[in-house]
Amino acid sequence: MSVTVTSADPFVSTEVVEERGRFVVVLTVVFDDGAVQHRVQSYHTRTKAELAARIVRATAERDHRPDWGMP
Repeated sequence: MSVTVTSADPFVSTEVVEERGRFVVVLTVVFDDGAVQHRVQSYHTRTKAELAARIVRATAERDHRPDWGMP
């Protein structure tokens, strides 16, 4: 599968990493001019962390248009 990223579409990924017996959700967003990575939250179980990762990724991938009166 090929993914084409344009300036309007940042690449978003989430990862669940084990850290000191807990599972941490890490969000990575790659733009044309760089990337940002955030440690979102830690969870007791991998299942909860994976669910949170799916929700965070879906939210980050939404198209946020300025519907509140901004150009």
